[in-house]
Amino acid sequence: MIFTVVFLWALLPKIRIMTLAAKENRVDQLIRRLWNTFVIALGQSKMYKDRPAGWMHALIFWGFLILLFRALQFFYMGLFPHAIIEFPGSDAIGSVYTWIKNVVVILVTLACIYGLYRRLVTKPKRLNLSVEGVVILALILLIMASDIGYEGAKYGIAEFPERKAHFEIGLIVNYWTHILSILVFLVILPRSKHFHIITSIPNVFLGNVTQTGNQLSRIDFEDESKKTFGVTRIEEFSWKKLLDLHTCTECGRCDVFCPALNSDKPLSPKQFTIDLRDHLNSQTPALLSNKEAHEPAGIMGNVIQDATVWACTTCGACEEECPVMIEYVNKMVDLRRGLVLTEDRYPKELGEAFKSLETHSNPWGFPGTQREAWAQELVVKQWDKNNPTEYLYFVGCNGSFDNRGKKVSESVVKALQKAGVDFSILGNREGCTGDPARRLGNEYLFDMLASKNAETFKEQGVIKVIVHCPHCFNSLKHEYPEFGSKLEVIHHSELLARLIKENKLPTTGGATDETVVVHDSCYMGRHNKVYEAPRDILKSTTAPDSVKEVETSRERGTCCGAGGGRFLLEESGTRISHMRVDELMQTNPDTIAVSCPYCVLMLEDALKSKNLADTVKVKDISEMI
Repeated sequence: MIFTVVFLWALLPKIRIMTLAAKENRVDQLIRRLWNTFVIALGQSKMYKDRPAGWMHALIFWGFLILLFRALQFFYMGLFPHAIIEFPGSDAIGSVYTWIKNVVVILVTLACIYGLYRRLVTKPKRLNLSVEGVVILALILLIMASDIGYEGAKYGIAEFPERKAHFEIGLIVNYWTHILSILVFLVILPRSKHFHIITSIPNVFLGNVTQTGNQLSRIDFEDESKKTFGVTRIEEFSWKKLLDLHTCTECGRCDVFCPALNSDKPLSPKQFTIDLRDHLNSQTPALLSNKEAHEPAGIMGNVIQDATVWACTTCGACEEECPVMIEYVNKMVDLRRGLVLTEDRYPKELGEAFKSLETHSNPWGFPGTQREAWAQELVVKQWDKNNPTEYLYFVGCNGSFDNRGKKVSESVVKALQKAGVDFSILGNREGCTGDPARRLGNEYLFDMLASKNAETFKEQGVIKVIVHCPHCFNSLKHEYPEFGSKLEVIHHSELLARLIKENKLPTTGGATDETVVVHDSCYMGRHNKVYEAPRDILKSTTAPDSVKEVETSRERGTCCGAGGGRFLLEESGTRISHMRVDELMQTNPDTIAVSCPYCVLMLEDALKSKNLADTVKVKDISEMI
């Protein structure tokens, strides 16, 4: 009873603080949530990317679930020593469970030994090698050993009655060792990182089930009760984000694929989460004792440094790798919002970009009256609401103003015209989707830009939209519905692949034998799960054996460095784009095929810096046709 009280005493404050946090709906799409729980939480599907460690953790986890009944048996025997424990139904069920339990005990024992070997001998860099981890593994081993000892003593009493007294001592010692080890484990749980044993399954069930990894919430700027916008203090995070913090296993898988960390930026997703969790734990007593009067320390500059949140490219690699579905990007954006909207503190180069977005609806200051200039010689129709085309081609800022981006727009137009697609453009009526403003924390500016575009779409009767920029695609498809704009958005790679399949768009038919390596855009790949369309196009334009893949591709593709508005910020240290080019060059390509205009720019700049621009070309997928 004492141990249970101590456990609940530590658990209740964590629950209470989440009830006081901002509300968030995480109980929609029930079927999908149950499926995620079955596959990711119970099936441990994300663990096997690192097979040895994954199987180790899976065996311990499954063993924990199977041996829960065994633990209940032990406690029941202690509370009711003269009661007979029987399985409902038949003795056969009990025999099967006993056999499974014995096998599981052996497997968990082996998994724990391997876990200790990793922590004490191989010491992987990504792990936090704390004493606590060793203690927990030792406790689990003790629980397994005492179970084996208890079964051995029972067997001895049955088979060697003349030595019953000796075996009864072993029975008692192993029983109490088992019980006390479980109770000590229970007391440690809510006070350590192993609290994730309790929170991981709920966290997976309550995780992001949208098609985009950037699940960002809209701010109600009309709410007069709000004193701040974004997050400046720990209690301003939503309850789900606080649950995330308690769920971190400190496994470091997020760090392994973080492009910012790997290019020596001051950002470790793991440490970011740990620092916020420790701050939450330190602030919880004061927040619960007198929430109205207490003014806890602000997060930025005290717990998390400004450079940390500005280093994030919002690529989602950390979220892809996290085995318990912790979300990082939305917390980064929340903190950027706090800096921009509440504290008016952000990198100086963003000042001009924000001003240009507000006045010219593009981040570079080009007059909005020049937005349609790129299309003057292409005979592209302007959208007419009285005589609408099937599709609106939403060009985006890069495709309208950047010299290299214009070439991508031209190739998209020529491909669509060749296939006989009925489309038109908004021309000067088009505006920035607001994606860079939102990712950089200027939610007010995003709200203004998105509202204006959404109103244009509504007035003009736009339904189907083609985009070639993954960032525009993500915003229009997933974020504009909040503004009343429900569009059928298709990326140009998806449409072109379909047109080729339907024999509406002629291609070179694999005549080109140049070596092509595929680079996946973060916002089409990880955030929207579109991987096959660009590859399908390449199959029709390139010789079968000429398309190459690097190890860091598809869901593990490395960011080019432009995401999260980073293309507007200076980059110190190793450039992420240079790191990505080094990975792609392992295939000795003639061409790097991409499906994002920002990836084109970043990778071309990297090739120039490495004096490779004359030998390796970067082409948008539309330019490959």
